[in-house]
Amino acid sequence: MNQPDILTDASDWNKDDFKTNGQNLVTGCAPANPNFAFSGTTYNDFKTSFNDWVTRNSEGEISGDHSIIDDADNKEITAKANYKIIAKQVNTQAAHDKGKLLSSGGVLVEDGGALGVLKQAVIVSAKSNNSGEIDVTLLTYDKSVGTILTWTDLTAGTVMEHEFFAQKHIITLDGLISGHQYEITAAHKGTVRKVIPSNSVKVFVS
Repeated sequence: MNQPDILTDASDWNKDDFKTNGQNLVTGCAPANPNFAFSGTTYNDFKTSFNDWVTRNSEGEISGDHSIIDDADNKEITAKANYKIIAKQVNTQAAHDKGKLLSSGGVLVEDGGALGVLKQAVIVSAKSNNSGEIDVTLLTYDKSVGTILTWTDLTAGTVMEHEFFAQKHIITLDGLISGHQYEITAAHKGTVRKVIPSNSVKVFVS
């Protein structure tokens, strides 16, 4: 079995795939991620070229102006070239560590193919603790991937989402409001976009 890496060649992606996968890499590789320290202007070059392409491509789609569309196509070539540079550095620094690779936001590949949908997460229980937080206990998990936890404040009508790369059975949610009811779901993080939500659990914070 080949060791895991993230996909470095974005040349075959259509515009929608590149928008999604490129943005995931921009977000995952931001300086806040302690797993990576990119050389020179690698990260900023990719982020800038990607955002320039997204903006120009949108302008071309709206206006239908062929000169703008041609300019967007040229910017896409540059952005994909910069994607390849940063993706290669991710693979070098992660050294086949699946958790680090997933934290980059890149599309993970093993044996030459992208990983598909991961198994469904299961919430065993969610209860309010004495500190006004909620402890969420998961039955199924994989230490090599992350978990996306989504909680909806049913009282205020707001939705929050957070990714936990340090995988564990119990995840604690803080910053909650006493007297509010929350609905919580979890999902394992596969190739970023493809997740299966768990059962939902409602909790009242006392």
